[in-house]
Amino acid sequence: MVSHRNKRISRTILTGAVLATAVAPTMAASAQPADPDPLARYNELSAHAAKTNEDLLKARGDLKAKREQLARSTVAEQQAREEEERFRGQVDALTTATFEGARFNQLSALLVSESQQDFLNRMSALNMLATDNNEALQRLGLAVAKADHARQSAQEAANAAAKLVGEVEQRQRDLDGQIKEVRAALGSLDPSVRNDLKRVKDTGSYVGPPGSANAALQAALSKRGAAYEWGAEGPSAFDCSGLTMWAYQQAGIQLPRVASAQYDVGMAVPLNALLPGDLLFYDDGTGNPAAIHHVAMYVGDDKMVDAPTQGQVVDLRPSRGDGHLMGARRIAG
Repeated sequence: MVSHRNKRISRTILTGAVLATAVAPTMAASAQPADPDPLARYNELSAHAAKTNEDLLKARGDLKAKREQLARSTVAEQQAREEEERFRGQVDALTTATFEGARFNQLSALLVSESQQDFLNRMSALNMLATDNNEALQRLGLAVAKADHARQSAQEAANAAAKLVGEVEQRQRDLDGQIKEVRAALGSLDPSVRNDLKRVKDTGSYVGPPGSANAALQAALSKRGAAYEWGAEGPSAFDCSGLTMWAYQQAGIQLPRVASAQYDVGMAVPLNALLPGDLLFYDDGTGNPAAIHHVAMYVGDDKMVDAPTQGQVVDLRPSRGDGHLMGARRIAG
């Protein structure tokens, strides 16, 4: 019996060992996932930070517009209140005059008038007083309504501005955190890769159609080698929409500050009919203009000039970008 029992124990131990040997490699494999490509991780984080940067710039622009609206509404309210007080004074004066004139009725005018013409003159004065009083009351009513509307507009602008302040602060915190991640990912790259990212690779000449488009193109090309900086508008550092805005400023054309707003300027261009100076827009693959996170300028030969992200410089790159080229706009020409 002991012999049979020992055999059963031996078989149990052997079976457990075989199972453990079979399971162990699987557990080890799942516990040690392959590290992602550092360059791909850097590019992914950069795209997310670029979108957050664009959102922050838009929020700042909205806040500036609301503060300007608040200032205008405050001035309008003050002017409306002054107008209201002026008409109120006229109404008070006319009301007093009407009260005094009420005792001087048609019979009184007839009795004291020295002639028919004198009677008509006195009656005309009474009618004019009544008419002036009615008109003054109407003007006062309009002035009060205008002042109330201006006050409401000012309050709405103040509330919107207060809300946007919080939004700007939150987006700034989001961007600061993402910039740290991008810089950490950049630092994890091999030094040779980092140096290559900062090197201008295309110094060739490119010419666009005569006029503003070519002027903007040459302005952008002149900034090859300029550093990327979040929120920068030049002239020594740029972010993506800062570069395109600055370039077209040199051509006498003012573009909005944010890439998604620049997408609304000019005319849409088929991707098979691009000309140098056209702007190229990139999103997250959804085709939604609200998801635009990058803008560049087409230079020809399937190339673009852009300010890409932290750790890189303004230079020429393939116009396909990250593969999410969603559309193009012709600003001039």
